[in-house]
Amino acid sequence: MIRHLIAATAATALVTAAAPALAQATAVDLDQFDGRWFEIARNPNGMQRDCSRAQIDFNPAATGRYSILVTCVRRPSGNVETLRASARVTDPQTNAKFRFSLAGLLSFGGLASQQYWVWDHAPDYSWAIMGLPDKTSWWVWHRSQSPAATVRAATLARARALGFDTSNAVHTGR
Repeated sequence: MIRHLIAATAATALVTAAAPALAQATAVDLDQFDGRWFEIARNPNGMQRDCSRAQIDFNPAATGRYSILVTCVRRPSGNVETLRASARVTDPQTNAKFRFSLAGLLSFGGLASQQYWVWDHAPDYSWAIMGLPDKTSWWVWHRSQSPAATVRAATLARARALGFDTSNAVHTGR
């Protein structure tokens, strides 16, 4: 309990102490970005309307390329759905910009692809804020499925400081 309180306090201090940024992250260490993430907040969107828990596995496939597996638990049925995608780094200078493409037939010719940016992340990569370049959609990812309320509040405050509309935030992963 004390360890969680200390970690939450430190995370809050790191997030709130950072100056508001108008641009995406400038240096993403892909080795630290790899692995499992849990969505803890996002803006409302039709694709995830009834998704109560989302887990994102971000795994290297080749240099600058990744395989993505998104697992969603649907409410109220509890059905588990998966979505496979691939991603490639589109800005190797920062490693903060990716093009995600759905796997399967829709991926042919990039018909189902979208640019995503890493807007910010914790120094220890315990959380990351992902979003579209125009900031119309955003997601807060965390390494823990259920981070402390103070960590949730701090990362949401950081997203707001970055210019994302968090007024209708959907809190997931609880």
